[in-house]
Amino acid sequence: MNQKAQVGTQMDMLEKCLVCKKELLKKIYEATREQEAILDTEPFSDEAFESTLQTKEELIALLAQYDEGFENTFGRVRDEVLADRESYRTRIESMQKLITELTEQGVRIQALEQKNRLKLEVYLNSRKQEIKAFNVSSRTVSNYYKSMTGAGKGEAYFMDKKR
Repeated sequence: MNQKAQVGTQMDMLEKCLVCKKELLKKIYEATREQEAILDTEPFSDEAFESTLQTKEELIALLAQYDEGFENTFGRVRDEVLADRESYRTRIESMQKLITELTEQGVRIQALEQKNRLKLEVYLNSRKQEIKAFNVSSRTVSNYYKSMTGAGKGEAYFMDKKR
């Protein structure tokens, strides 16, 4: 197989890799939208939110593998493509368009992630305040019962001493 055919095959692989990354980013965006919906529902479902986190973690790991594969493949054909740009112009333009779409999708995901992070912080802070209020209330009740039960014993003790 000649050099040009090998480069053409690897360029096909690069383009396919970008298309796959686009699909992965779409799935990540959908999972992030699902997290947004979970954060907006009352009561908040920890299990559902954790499930979307797990899904996104798997998708991001797969995306990292695609990135690594793309970089490795591009490293092998970079010199040939740069030396003969005109021969690969349409493929380069096609891949540049895909990369632009990937970047735009990544920006949308980051914006939604930031929005979700703020919602999650608000939720966690409110839960923290509820727990703190519960602990204070519990201690107050406990101290009240201790003082009430201790006061009764103290009076009986003094009453017996006087007699």
